[in-house]
Amino acid sequence: MNSFCVSCVLTPEDRDMAMFYWYSLGLQGTEEISEGDNLQVKIYFADMQTALLAKTDLEKRNVLSPVVISEIIDQDWNAQWRESMKPAKLAPHFWVSPTWLPPSKTESDNWIKIEPKMAFGTGHHETTRLAAKAIIAKKKWMAGKNVLDIGTGSGVLCFVADICGARTCLGVEIDPDCLENLDENRQQNRHDGMIGFTIGTLDCIKNDAVFDMVVMNMLLNESTPCLAQVASLLRPGGILVWSGILVEEKLTATESAADIASCKLTKEKVEHEWWCGMFTKQNER
Repeated sequence: MNSFCVSCVLTPEDRDMAMFYWYSLGLQGTEEISEGDNLQVKIYFADMQTALLAKTDLEKRNVLSPVVISEIIDQDWNAQWRESMKPAKLAPHFWVSPTWLPPSKTESDNWIKIEPKMAFGTGHHETTRLAAKAIIAKKKWMAGKNVLDIGTGSGVLCFVADICGARTCLGVEIDPDCLENLDENRQQNRHDGMIGFTIGTLDCIKNDAVFDMVVMNMLLNESTPCLAQVASLLRPGGILVWSGILVEEKLTATESAADIASCKLTKEKVEHEWWCGMFTKQNER
C-alpha cells in the first residue's frame, strides 16, 4: 500500500508546534535531517487527503522551503519507524515505550507501555515530559487523590499519576479515534488505582464531581476555554498542572488561570521553548 510524504524545512520550534497536529492526523512516521539550525522534515501519511491537510497547515507556518507532497510506492514505513524509535525518558526512573521496545532493565522501574498510534502522548515531546515531571514532583502528596486529565491523548499522564499513588484517574479526550488506543494502553499497563477514559467534552462529567488535581497538556487556545469548568471541578487547595504552553505565553496563561479558575502559580518548569505551570486553587471566600 502506497504512502504519501510531506516534506519541507522547518525551524525546530515550528516542528514542535506542528507535531501536535500530525499526531491528530495519524502520522505513520517521520524523518528529520539537520540543516544548520533547522530541520529537513519528512512526514508520512496513509492517504493523499491527510497529506494535503498537513501541507495546508504547514504552509500557514513559518516554513523555510516549499511544502512538497510525494507518493511513496509500497514501502513499510511503519516497520522503518519501529527500527528508528527509542524509549522515551519522562523523568528519572519513568520510561514510555511500546511493549515491543522495552527500556533497559536497569532503567525500567516504572515502564509505561504506550502504543504510538493516533493518540498524542508517547513521551517524546517536551510538553508531555514537563507535565509528567510536575505530577511526579507531587508523588508524596498524591496518595489517595483523584486526578482529571483533560485532553488525555494516549492516557500516559493518567498512568504516571497512578504510579504516583492516585486513587482514581479519569482521562477525557474529545477525539473518538483515541478510544481504541486508550483501551489497549489500559490493558497493557498494571494500575493500582482506578483508571477510566471517556470520549467527549467536560460536560460528560457529573456536576458534583470534584478532583484534587487537574492536568491539561494542550495548546493555549485549546485549553483556555476549559478553565471555567476547571474552576468548578478542582477543589479548593487542589493543583492544576498546565502544560503545552509556549514560554512567551506564560503571562497570558498565568493571568487566565488566576482570573478564570482562581488558581495561583506556585511552580514552573521550562524545556526548550515550552513552559509548564503548577497552580493551586485558592480557597473560596
